[in-house]
Amino acid sequence: MRKMRRILKVALAFVLVGSMGINAHATSITDLEGQKEDLEGKKQEAQAIVDKMDSEKDNILAAIQELDNQVAELNIQINDLETQKTELNDAIAITEKQLSEAEKKEQEQYEAMKLRIQYTYENDDYSYLDVVFTSSDISSMVNQEEYGAQVYDYDSKMLNDLIDIKQEISDTNDLLNSQLEEVQVIEEQLTEDRDAVQIMIEGKETQISNYNASIDGYNAQIAQYQADMDSIDAQIAAIMEERRKAEAAAAVQGLDVPIYYTGGNFQWPVSSGGIITSTFGARWGTIHQGLDIACPIGTPILAGESGTVIASYYSSSAGEYIVIDHGNGVATEYMHNSQRLVNVGDHVSRGQVIAYSGSTGYSTGPHCHFGVRINGTRVDPQPYL
Repeated sequence: MRKMRRILKVALAFVLVGSMGINAHATSITDLEGQKEDLEGKKQEAQAIVDKMDSEKDNILAAIQELDNQVAELNIQINDLETQKTELNDAIAITEKQLSEAEKKEQEQYEAMKLRIQYTYENDDYSYLDVVFTSSDISSMVNQEEYGAQVYDYDSKMLNDLIDIKQEISDTNDLLNSQLEEVQVIEEQLTEDRDAVQIMIEGKETQISNYNASIDGYNAQIAQYQADMDSIDAQIAAIMEERRKAEAAAAVQGLDVPIYYTGGNFQWPVSSGGIITSTFGARWGTIHQGLDIACPIGTPILAGESGTVIASYYSSSAGEYIVIDHGNGVATEYMHNSQRLVNVGDHVSRGQVIAYSGSTGYSTGPHCHFGVRINGTRVDPQPYL
């Protein structure tokens, strides 16, 4: 029986050290946490790149939207010019028809006047005036010479009026054609502007496509980093589960295996109380796996329960970092300290000062990040406080 107990003690010691053969490069929880820390750093770097590219992509999308608005405005202006062109062409068609009719009337009037003048001077006969002046008492108004002069004056006035009308129509036609040319020039310029903006849009859409491809690539890396971290968490959970089983087996054999946590509330980790600023759960697109308690730098940080320190080191994300194993698969962790007062293997008592608060690592201000692991898996700490 004593031999069996010695064997169990050796096995338990092996488990408590953390050498589970899970990873050739990871012989303890500390090693695994170090690997995870490296992955977290890479993930954060990749995420920073993705965030920057997302921001730049948003700027490009905003620029594309602005360019789209410009194209829409240019299309409206071009459509308006097309309407003006149609109206001008219709008006030009009307004036050309009017001009043709005016020229025809002018020519008819001119030919008629020439015939009457020729007839008058060749025949010295005014009898044709009776057709023009049909009043019964016209002979009492003027003599025959006056009839001829009036006819000539009438013909001249009619011809001049027709010439004026034709000229007015011609001027209007010229103006309309001039306006049409101006509209066409403006339309051509606007069309060139629109096409140039469209080319810019196509170039920016290519940029968006390239950004999307790059972002997809980095997101794939981030997903892989997260998968690797999840794998490490699973390994840590397996080590702690094996630790719990070894403790249980040793207890069955009557070995002295300390189980510090058997239920109830943990000691509040911040000696001065502090204020909860962030709880366990979704935050900033990820899962915040602990409880943030704001407090001044240098505030004493207390062990939540008696146990053995299984991790104590500096992490670029967690800062000065401590993990205490309380037995039975339960552990607590303390991040962002300004100073650690315990090392791996140290036994600590409930309420013992193990560190001083700070803002080391990835932190937005002085606080204590308090976490709870059950068989290696992080859970919401609040039910345990």
